[in-house]
Amino acid sequence: MLTRYSFTGQDPGFTVCQTNADTQWIDLQAPNIEELSEISLEYGLPAQFLSDPLDLRERPRLEQEDQVVLMIIRAPHCQINDSGQRTFSTVPLGVLVKGSLLVTVCSEPGLTHRIVSRWSRKPKPISILKMVMKLFIESSADFIGHLELMEDITDEAESSLSKSQQSEQIMTLLTIDKALINYTVALKSNRAIISKLLDDKVFPLTAEEDDLLDHALIENQQAIYMADIFGQILGSLGDAFGNIINNNLNKVMKFLAGVTIILMVPTFIVGAYGMNLELPLASRPKAFWLMMVMCLILSGTLWLFFRRKRWI
Repeated sequence: MLTRYSFTGQDPGFTVCQTNADTQWIDLQAPNIEELSEISLEYGLPAQFLSDPLDLRERPRLEQEDQVVLMIIRAPHCQINDSGQRTFSTVPLGVLVKGSLLVTVCSEPGLTHRIVSRWSRKPKPISILKMVMKLFIESSADFIGHLELMEDITDEAESSLSKSQQSEQIMTLLTIDKALINYTVALKSNRAIISKLLDDKVFPLTAEEDDLLDHALIENQQAIYMADIFGQILGSLGDAFGNIINNNLNKVMKFLAGVTIILMVPTFIVGAYGMNLELPLASRPKAFWLMMVMCLILSGTLWLFFRRKRWI
């Protein structure tokens, strides 16, 4: 889908253009080949710059060709799968700047609008570069929001695991751990792009735009810090529950070993009296019941001994 905007000083900071001449921002959401070709020919943008952000494996980078600057960052994405569980991932978001034109490209419909939907609560982006800074800031804020949601899901899984070890909760923790790794890699890659903009002076920045870029870097570092802390907590939680599961398994094995030893005594006695030999008490008419009573007494004595030692 292709949508053209121009910047205004009113909420939400931009409006849909009525004519192509007023276009300052072009938003491409899951675009088709025709839309990519149209924008590439109309504004002289490299076709590869428009198609690269659509590759889900594309890594964050900053690249320049002639007067066009391409910045690819990773943005967080959360969706609900068929089983009703949340899955967390990151998708590439391409930002192209050519003079007074901004182009955003994303393979996930609605992701860019979700990011900009919160701008009514903050200073409005009324220029191309301020828009770019806002994209960095709000994407980092999205990462923080997703990390908080992951923490809530982890707390629920922890509460369930404390009552009974279910494979569903363990798989939830593994899924979040995988997503957390992807988030950490994406945040650190995004930080490299922001640092490059600050250090290399790719764009001539005003004092206000420079402050916004510093804010974007701070927001990104805060998200990285939260991801690192949460990763350590999740790692400790996984180790703790691994030890709990091993301890519970040891208890079960110890119990079964004790029961096996207790059952060995009557098994030995019954096996001995099953031999075709003359044995004590074998000639008595109530020998069977005497053997049963003896087995019960010996087994009960062993059971009480093991219970007193807390072996079972």
